[in-house]
Amino acid sequence: MTNKLPSPYLLDLCAIIAGAALTLAFAPFDIFPIAILSPAALLALWLKSSVKRVIWRGWLFGLGFFGTGVYWIFISIHTFGNTSIFLASFATSALIAFLALFPAFNGYLLNRHFPVNNNTKILCAFPALWVLLEWMRSWFLSGFPWLFLGYSQLHSPLKGYAPIFSVYGVSLAVALSSALLVNSIIKFRQAQHKSAYIQLFTFALIWILGGCLSFISWTKPVGEPIKVSLVQGNIAQELKWSPDQLQPTLDHYVKLTQPHWDSKIIVWPESAIPVPLHAVADFLNQLNQTARDHQATLITGIPVKAPEEEAYYNSIIALGDGEGIYTKHRLVPFGEYIPLRNLLGRFMDLLQVPMSDFIPGPGYPKPLFADGLKIAAFVCYEIAYPEQVLWRDGDIDMMLTISNDAWFGHSIAQAQHAEIAQMRALEMGRPILFVGNDGITAIINAKGKMQAIAPQYQTYVLTGDVQATQGKTPWQRFAMDPILAIALIMMILAIRMRKRA
Repeated sequence: MTNKLPSPYLLDLCAIIAGAALTLAFAPFDIFPIAILSPAALLALWLKSSVKRVIWRGWLFGLGFFGTGVYWIFISIHTFGNTSIFLASFATSALIAFLALFPAFNGYLLNRHFPVNNNTKILCAFPALWVLLEWMRSWFLSGFPWLFLGYSQLHSPLKGYAPIFSVYGVSLAVALSSALLVNSIIKFRQAQHKSAYIQLFTFALIWILGGCLSFISWTKPVGEPIKVSLVQGNIAQELKWSPDQLQPTLDHYVKLTQPHWDSKIIVWPESAIPVPLHAVADFLNQLNQTARDHQATLITGIPVKAPEEEAYYNSIIALGDGEGIYTKHRLVPFGEYIPLRNLLGRFMDLLQVPMSDFIPGPGYPKPLFADGLKIAAFVCYEIAYPEQVLWRDGDIDMMLTISNDAWFGHSIAQAQHAEIAQMRALEMGRPILFVGNDGITAIINAKGKMQAIAPQYQTYVLTGDVQATQGKTPWQRFAMDPILAIALIMMILAIRMRKRA
């Protein structure tokens, strides 16, 4: 009597469930072992599927993953973008369907070019392809570097690889762990117990080494800790851009700041001042003088008109004892600009997303200065790009991200955004001041841990001491070269063994 194989449709359903479950590995759920089990389930499904079925199941996995992981884009487009339910649903579904092509393409490459289920296909090709496609997703069509496997490991020993290889190296460790788990089960079923134990030993070694590396401090404290105050204004998104709300908004931030002029650095969130700089020159001059009188630096988000052009930058300025201006380089498609506006014309205007006409600033801006410290500043979405953060001045003392995640309502987007910022702090060995309009507002230390956090969806001023650091992590020194070299070597090994097979 033979065992009946599961229905292929049941296995298709398993692919969707495995993808949807993977979201639980990320913030705010943080069940990091799922990041090992979910890709392992997908790999197991792929190993006994035809090439066509592999592509289909990879795409279904992606639908489950991105459908549960980035559903909040709908909230931005519909609730706050004033777009119809139909059009917002179509735009969100189209993005999710597109992102799902990445795991589908992974499956295609794996089974089409490595048809034999040998060790190198599972242990080399699978994890290498996964990481290379994550890297591709970070820049293809302007990039969407969200929900990389490595972000799920901020609370696991694997985070120790981040200062050396960045989030991509952590992703590789996760994918390799999944592959080792699957291969060990295969070896046990084939009664190759010695080989199975070697797989499990290697699995344990990867995790133990990561844990040991996490105790290394790659950067060193510099100077004394400084007092900072991060202002979470909690301005309702539907009121933020109303002309009638301007003066109440300015008064609101001034009132919140007043008790905290003893802090060396005070930060307001993205577009806290929701009109261009030249339109509030008198207010800013007064604010600048007040900050100087208290020997403090006030940093705020504000639109700035581009010189000789009828367009605006999404910017950050430093007032008082600080100086500098930063203009956002990575803009959010459909949030800050309309892609292919000239090509698609009126159809794209149907989206009607407010504030969608910003232009990008230079890719290599100068840092802000505050209390003698060099601060690398980023606006919202930019912190998600590992290489963009890496390319900044290597001698910075700390980092700053201001955002307005109120665009995404009470969803999981804010927790995911903060998780990404924690990974950047860990990679760079620098503290991050993470300031949001209604949260998450937090002080993140150089180890990527939340040192202090404000309650979400409340008006709040988070005050604490921040320790600046100096020095360079291996990731800062060598960038993508080591991780790309490792992935390339793994692919070469898999290709050589494929030819032998």
